[in-house]
Amino acid sequence: MKIIKHLKNNLYFLKYVMDFSKSYVIGQAVVALIDGISPLIHIILPKFIIDELIKGNDFKKIIIYVLIYILLQLMVSLISSFIKERYININGHLYAMHFLLTINKKIVSLDMAQLDLPDTHQKIALAKDIVHKGIGMNLINSFFNCITSIVVIISTSLIVITADSRLLFVIVIFSLLSIFLNIKNENWILNQREENIYLTRVLNYYIGIMGNKTHAKEMRMFGFSNWLMNKYYKTLKSLKVRLKKLYSRSLSIKIINIFFENIKTNGIYLFLAWKTFKHEITIGGFTQYFNATSQLSNAILNFMSFFTKLTINGKYIDSYRSFMELESNIENDNISLCFDKVKLNKIQKIRLENVSFAYPNSKLNILENVNFTFESGKIYVIVGENGAGKTTLINLIARLYEPSKGNIYLNDIPINKINYKEYRNNFSIVFQDFKYFSFTVAENVALDKYKENSKEIDEKIISALDKAKIWNKVNSLPNGINTNLDKIFYEDGVILSGGENQKIALARALFRDSEIIILDEPSSALDPIAEDELLSSFKEIASDKMVIYISHRLTCANIADQIIFIKNNTIHETGSHQELMDKNGDYARYYKTQAKHYVSHQASTSA
Repeated sequence: MKIIKHLKNNLYFLKYVMDFSKSYVIGQAVVALIDGISPLIHIILPKFIIDELIKGNDFKKIIIYVLIYILLQLMVSLISSFIKERYININGHLYAMHFLLTINKKIVSLDMAQLDLPDTHQKIALAKDIVHKGIGMNLINSFFNCITSIVVIISTSLIVITADSRLLFVIVIFSLLSIFLNIKNENWILNQREENIYLTRVLNYYIGIMGNKTHAKEMRMFGFSNWLMNKYYKTLKSLKVRLKKLYSRSLSIKIINIFFENIKTNGIYLFLAWKTFKHEITIGGFTQYFNATSQLSNAILNFMSFFTKLTINGKYIDSYRSFMELESNIENDNISLCFDKVKLNKIQKIRLENVSFAYPNSKLNILENVNFTFESGKIYVIVGENGAGKTTLINLIARLYEPSKGNIYLNDIPINKINYKEYRNNFSIVFQDFKYFSFTVAENVALDKYKENSKEIDEKIISALDKAKIWNKVNSLPNGINTNLDKIFYEDGVILSGGENQKIALARALFRDSEIIILDEPSSALDPIAEDELLSSFKEIASDKMVIYISHRLTCANIADQIIFIKNNTIHETGSHQELMDKNGDYARYYKTQAKHYVSHQASTSA
């Protein structure tokens, strides 16, 4: 049953390789056919040349044989080189990039909750490992080498049998012994793989930190590069111990194989030399038979290796398949309705009913028993202490995570009954850890909606930049909205400040013109004047939308139709700013604590 499973895994991955490049597979087939024929050229023609040299009767025949030999070699080499360079090598160069992109595309499709699990990251590393090992290419190569080997086995066996059938028996026995040793070694290597991959992941993490520009300032200012290097070398030492044991075992197997290979080769050589000495075969025959036994040994090894590689590759591919067959729980949740069916012409409200949430494998609720209704056309400001669950709340609303308990409704329809892509299309979000990309300003704002030389799109981009109060800056750049950000790829790239990048992220959210806008600390990098300008224009921006605004800076409180104060993992207080101040509860204390620094400074200045 395991063999069948491994075979299915190979066929599963073969489909991916075929989708990647059919020309590579066809090219390998042609080269395999050539490789199957070419050994016969080196076995048969030298015999005729040597025999004619010994006879010394007709030098013209020798010239003809040599010319045929040269011509056939030249044709085989030219055809094989052309196919390899034109179809095989170019695809081999792109193979790793293609499959790594396929893996990363799968990563993007998974739920955030899945990406919070160490097990998922281990599966990602194992999947990428088979790409780095070139398993897909090896699978194709092994298959066509097997076909080649069959041709070589049949042709060389017929030649070897004419010398002595016992040679065939010896070659098969030694080949089986070699295969057995290699299988034992490969299986042992596979058993070490999980731990080795884990340690490699840790090392790559340290390397990533040291090579990441975003960590450079901390490393310089806190001077912890040596400490980090020590952690790296400590992990490297553990991996070295394991690898040393692994390669020592592999070396032992290779030494045994080399020992038996020498016994076989030299034994056959002496046996054929004895037959030549006894005049049972000619000197040309000696060369032909010895070359034939060598080619036959390699062909049998390649043929048997194909089936062992099917098993070994099947085990490697199993880890790739295990990852690629992971499915998003949110995407595959019971989708029975969509926007078109339920005729949601406009979003009216989002309602949370007894919503609780805990991260995977955690018993601690980040949010507990949350009940609230957000309505379109209103601005909501969510405030609370660090770790209160503010960002988690918007992640649940945006359906990046699913509630552990309770339900979320859109216009009284459970959101897990609505197509998740259609649902998310109604959100524009500026995340707390927003990202900009090394693209143009226009591409950063419009993303996949960007079109070159589209006046309509350009005008929409400019409008979004203007609303985000960053248009004047962008307009002053050398190439306007077509200016490249960052200097990773472009010498003329522009590096914006943190506040300017935050405005670009806000423009990206406004460009989509979604009915729901979520802003997680959108002014954290803005100066007070820039924040005031942004807040002043917010009523106009949000007039017909549902806006959810998270901030620690309570300067935004006055724009809110309703403030949500989160404490102890639930909604503790709600109301307008004035209502909550009159209530003189936790929000009022929170506000006064922050405001007193401005008030005391103003009082001392006046005095």
